[in-house]
Amino acid sequence: MAGTLDEYKRLFREATVSDQMKLLQLHIVIYLVVNIIWLALNMMGTIKIDPSWAIYYSPVGWGILIVVHYWFYVKGAENLCKLREEMVESKIK
Repeated sequence: MAGTLDEYKRLFREATVSDQMKLLQLHIVIYLVVNIIWLALNMMGTIKIDPSWAIYYSPVGWGILIVVHYWFYVKGAENLCKLREEMVESKIK
């Protein structure tokens, strides 16, 4: 039975990592679409931001958050699963 539980945990972790990768890809697509529109509107003069370099706050700030998303929720997804498993197992005991 223990082998079956370990296999389940492994498969669950793999599925979680896969789901997090899909969410990251969606996050990147939304980031690209929104920031391309944002930069295009600024470059065409539709929106005026002073100082002119401030238009890069959104792409840079959001880009940093995408790196954080990857670091904690894709690269660290397996560790998050392990922490959840430990938390649930400690409540059972």
